[in-house]
Amino acid sequence: MGTTVAMTYQPIKEVSRGFQQAAQVLRTVAKVLQALVQILRAMAFASMGTSLALANYLDVIRQKLEKLAKVCQEFSEDLARAVTDHQTGAYKAGSYFGEGVTR
Repeated sequence: MGTTVAMTYQPIKEVSRGFQQAAQVLRTVAKVLQALVQILRAMAFASMGTSLALANYLDVIRQKLEKLAKVCQEFSEDLARAVTDHQTGAYKAGSYFGEGVTR
C-alpha cells in the first residue's frame, strides 16, 4: 500500500513568492549598505578612523544579508520545484530543503 502525498498548490506558491520577495529586499538593502561602506571607507582618513569602524560594522551586516538572501532564494526555488514536481509526479520525498541552511 503506497503513501499518498497531498498538496494545496496555491499557498505553497505564495510562500515561494514571499521568499523570493524577501531575497530581493535583502539584496537591495545589501547594495545600499555596500555603497555606504564605500563612502565611509573613503571618509575614514578625515574622521580619524571612526568612519572605518562603522564601515567595517556595516560590511559584516551586508555580508549576513547576502547570505540570508541566498537562503531565501533557495527556499523559494525549493518550494516552486516541490510544487512542479508534485504536479508532474516526479518528486522524491525528503529531497527538498536540506541544503539551504548549511551553505
